[in-house]
Amino acid sequence: MLTKSMFIVLLTVLACSLLEKDAHAYLDPGTGTYVFQVAVAFLLTTIFTVKSFWSKIKMFVAAHFQNKNTKK
Repeated sequence: MLTKSMFIVLLTVLACSLLEKDAHAYLDPGTGTYVFQVAVAFLLTTIFTVKSFWSKIKMFVAAHFQNKNTKK
């Protein structure tokens, strides 16, 4: 739920970003490479974590569904 204070902050940020003419900002060409490296690192970390805990995940899911079927 959006409270009144959150709405005011959101409206202020939106107004400031829409009313700005020039950003006077510089993005280094290496910035895209850095963002790509962070994304790849996140993806590989997620894959490694799932792989490491895969047997525990399978046992949890099997036990969860097996208990529901045996109670009926």
